[in-house]
Amino acid sequence: MIIFDKEATNPENPVFLHIPKTGGKTLWDLFGRQQDTIHVWHNRYFKEYQKPIRFFTFLRDPADRVISSYYYIRSYERDALYQKVNEMTLQEFVEYMQDEEIKNHRYKKNDIRNIRYRTVNLATRYLSGGDPIDVEKAKRNISKHFDLVGFTDMYIESLFFIHEIYGWKFSAINRKNKTNSRPEMDNIDPNIIQSIEQVNHHDKELYEWAKQHFIKKLNSLDKDTQKELNKWIRQFNT
Repeated sequence: MIIFDKEATNPENPVFLHIPKTGGKTLWDLFGRQQDTIHVWHNRYFKEYQKPIRFFTFLRDPADRVISSYYYIRSYERDALYQKVNEMTLQEFVEYMQDEEIKNHRYKKNDIRNIRYRTVNLATRYLSGGDPIDVEKAKRNISKHFDLVGFTDMYIESLFFIHEIYGWKFSAINRKNKTNSRPEMDNIDPNIIQSIEQVNHHDKELYEWAKQHFIKKLNSLDKDTQKELNKWIRQFNT
């Protein structure tokens, strides 16, 4: 059972902190099939409790996330920025995102300035508790309060760790909210990718730091668990 955007009051019920465009809605579908109660924070930043609440989240390469956001907004007519972003090229979208004269905070939904809020150091903001530049606080929060940081580019392996930690069973993955019209990263101008990474340097640092820990966790699996992981990967890749 999923509970959206409510206070976490029971240490037995973990909190999934959903950073937009990180495969969250696919996870919601998987969580909805579980017997356990799972909090999903979709519009909330990390918050520290006096009692030991368990958190987990997913990260995505910042350039890939921003490009996904651009094409998602252009494809979803109900998005408040749909019309305005459809008038922008990806280059123009990125240039707007880079405009540091625009304060990086939340505006009214249909305000074009929300481009910066929705794209610049978003993961750092969510994981630090609201500050898009305090990457060190985001790291401390992860180290102290998070059972797992998974990755959209290692989705199956991340689900395996969720299964190992919480005992949840996943029989099939139904991809949700995928934007089919977007190009692959290999087809994006490298200069655009570089520009996105520069303005998202806090998120880039956080992503690479967390990814190192994830890889280390994978490499430290004992032989039996590694066999289970390989079986798990084959199950979902067939």
